[in-house]
Amino acid sequence: MYKNLRAEMARKDLTILDIAKEIGMNRETLSRKLSGKSPLHIQEAFDIQKKCFPGMDVQTLFEECTA
Repeated sequence: MYKNLRAEMARKDLTILDIAKEIGMNRETLSRKLSGKSPLHIQEAFDIQKKCFPGMDVQTLFEECTA
Protein backbone atom coordinates (compact mmCIF):
# COMPACT_ATOMS: atom_id res chain seq x y z
CA MET A 1 0.00 0.00 0.00
CA TYR A 2 2.86 2.39 0.75
CA LYS A 3 5.25 1.97 -2.19
CA ASN A 4 7.80 4.51 -0.94
CA LEU A 5 7.90 2.91 2.49
CA ARG A 6 8.40 -0.53 0.92
CA ALA A 7 11.20 0.84 -1.28
CA GLU A 8 12.96 2.40 1.72
CA MET A 9 12.55 -0.81 3.71
CA ALA A 10 14.27 -2.68 0.90
CA ARG A 11 17.09 -0.13 0.68
CA LYS A 12 17.75 -0.37 4.41
CA ASP A 13 17.11 -4.14 4.50
CA LEU A 14 14.38 -3.69 7.13
CA THR A 15 11.52 -6.10 7.67
CA ILE A 16 8.11 -5.45 9.16
CA LEU A 17 9.34 -7.28 12.25
CA ASP A 18 12.34 -4.92 12.53
CA ILE A 19 10.09 -1.86 12.37
CA ALA A 20 7.50 -3.38 14.72
CA LYS A 21 10.19 -4.03 17.33
CA GLU A 22 11.54 -0.50 16.94
CA ILE A 23 8.15 1.11 17.59
CA GLY A 24 6.94 -1.43 20.16
CA MET A 25 4.19 -3.00 18.09
CA ASN A 26 3.25 -6.58 17.29
CA ARG A 27 4.46 -7.72 13.85
CA GLU A 28 1.00 -8.92 12.75
CA THR A 29 -0.62 -5.65 13.80
CA LEU A 30 1.90 -3.59 11.86
CA SER A 31 1.52 -5.84 8.84
CA ARG A 32 -2.25 -5.28 8.82
CA LYS A 33 -1.75 -1.53 9.11
CA LEU A 34 0.80 -1.34 6.29
CA SER A 35 -1.36 -3.47 4.01
CA GLY A 36 -4.41 -1.26 4.59
CA LYS A 37 -6.44 -3.89 6.43
CA SER A 38 -6.37 -1.79 9.63
CA PRO A 39 -5.97 1.97 9.96
CA LEU A 40 -2.50 3.40 10.39
CA HIS A 41 -2.72 6.28 12.83
CA ILE A 42 -0.78 9.46 12.15
CA GLN A 43 1.30 9.13 15.31
CA GLU A 44 2.30 5.60 14.27
CA ALA A 45 3.44 6.92 10.90
CA PHE A 46 5.52 9.61 12.62
CA ASP A 47 7.00 7.04 15.01
CA ILE A 48 8.05 4.82 12.08
CA GLN A 49 9.52 7.78 10.21
CA LYS A 50 11.38 9.14 13.24
CA LYS A 51 12.85 5.85 14.42
CA CYS A 52 13.52 4.07 11.13
CA PHE A 53 13.68 6.68 8.34
CA PRO A 54 14.77 9.98 9.92
CA GLY A 55 15.95 11.48 6.63
CA MET A 56 12.61 10.95 4.91
CA ASP A 57 9.57 13.20 4.79
CA VAL A 58 6.62 11.40 6.45
CA GLN A 59 4.21 12.51 3.72
CA THR A 60 6.42 11.06 0.98
CA LEU A 61 7.15 7.91 2.97
CA PHE A 62 3.46 7.15 3.46
CA GLU A 63 2.11 8.24 0.10
CA GLU A 64 -0.62 5.78 -0.78
CA CYS A 65 -0.65 3.78 -4.00
CA THR A 66 -3.80 4.23 -6.03
CA ALA A 67 -3.41 1.07 -8.07
